[in-house]
Amino acid sequence: MKNKIKLTVLAILFIVATVISANYIANLLFAGKNSLETYESLKLKKIQLEQSIKRMQKYNAKLQKDYFELKNLEPEQ
Repeated sequence: MKNKIKLTVLAILFIVATVISANYIANLLFAGKNSLETYESLKLKKIQLEQSIKRMQKYNAKLQKDYFELKNLEPEQ
């Protein structure tokens, strides 16, 4: 009888420890510093930065073209 009670208490403690551990790991995965939410946010930020780089490169090319056209209009020295 006492062995049965000890085994039951041990099983309950094991289940509680397992639930607490699973909760901790799930919390890390979904809300921690290295979470899925953070990953998705950084992925979106990367896409936005890549688009910004392309836009700035096009603008830079236009400015360089304008600069060289203006430079060619200046008299030779």
